[in-house]
This record gives sequence, structure tokens and C-alpha cells, in this order.
Amino acid sequence: MVRWLLASIVVLATVGRAAAEPATVAVMYFDYDGKDADLAMLRKGLAQMLISDLVATPAIRVVERDRLQEILGELKLQATSKIDAASAVKAGKLLGARYLVVGGYFDVLKQFRADARVVDVETGKVMFSSGATGKPDDFLTLEQKLAGELNTYFATSIPPVKAPVRAPAPPARLKASTVIAYGKALDALDAGDKKLAQQRLATVVKDQPDFRLAQLDVDKLMK
Repeated sequence: MVRWLLASIVVLATVGRAAAEPATVAVMYFDYDGKDADLAMLRKGLAQMLISDLVATPAIRVVERDRLQEILGELKLQATSKIDAASAVKAGKLLGARYLVVGGYFDVLKQFRADARVVDVETGKVMFSSGATGKPDDFLTLEQKLAGELNTYFATSIPPVKAPVRAPAPPARLKASTVIAYGKALDALDAGDKKLAQQRLATVVKDQPDFRLAQLDVDKLMK
């Protein structure tokens, strides 16, 4: 009887620890079907911004962009402008993610439109979807709307298990051109050209001093 009780306690403790583990979420690069090379660079900038904002959600653990880039490289998808569902799920499993944030964006009539979906990696089922439209000179509003709705979904669908991490404060206003420049800096970093990445990041920070996320990347490169 005593052994049975001890075994039960161990099982319950193990289950409790498993239940307390936050769900892992990977933010994929969004699809872009257009032919504008500059707009294609938004993929990395937007992903990094969403990752930074989602880190603040207590219920989830967000995969870092560096790790995402590494897995996409292994799958030879790092230069692909559009990742099919099967490849995205495969990448998600390699990343150990329970959920994927996938989506796409396009520009039309001088406006940007971005759509995001939360996909269950195991089932491939779309659990949540969101969309936002914004002007090029106010890209931050679009990104913040997507991030806010994704945060709300994860916060209300998955019980919180740890104290939230404070994300870098967003700038007062952010242009799409700034995020494009930021994406180019990340692209140089991914290519292993740290000097070029540092130069591009320095330009971004000079033009947008309150873009804290870019400043953090500069600080990492300086170490």
C-alpha cells in the first residue's frame, strides 16, 4: 500500500511538472508572393518583431529566430519566399514547437495587409487566425495589432505557468522602410557578414533611435 502511494505521488508530480511546461511556439517567416526585393526583406524583420512581442506571453516559450534560421537552412528553405504547409510543419517538429505562427503579407493601393494563423504542429489544424491592414508609414500599428491578438489567443487558450518577460518597448512610430532595412541587416547576419550587419543595424538605429529591438542586436554584435 505504501509503495502504491509513493508511486502515485511520483506519477502525479511528474504529470504536474509536464503540465507546467510552457508550450513552445515558432514564428515562421511570412509568405510574400510579390516581386519587390525590398518588401521581401520584411519577412525577417516582421518575424523578429513578433518573436520579441510574443516573449512577453507567460504561457508560451518562443523559439529564437537564430534557431529558426538554422533549421530552415537544414531544410534548404532559408531563401524561399513561400513555405508550404508540409515543410512548415516539418520545421516546427524539428524546432520542438507545439504551435506555429504562419502567415503572409502583400501590398496593394499603398497599404500593407498581413494575415497570421496559429497552427497545431501535430494535427496541422488552424487554431486561430488574425489579420491587419496598415499604411507604410505606420507599419508598427499593423505589427502591434497582430502581436496583440496572438498574445491574447495564447494567454487565454493556454494557462500561464511563469512570470511574463518584458519585451522591448516599441517605438512611437515605425515605417515599413525601417523594418525593411532591419530585415536586410538580419539577412546579412544570417549570411555570416557581421560587419555588414553591424553597419546596417547602425543605420537603422541612427534613423530610428527608439527602435530598441535593433539596438539590442547592435549590442549583441558588439560583445
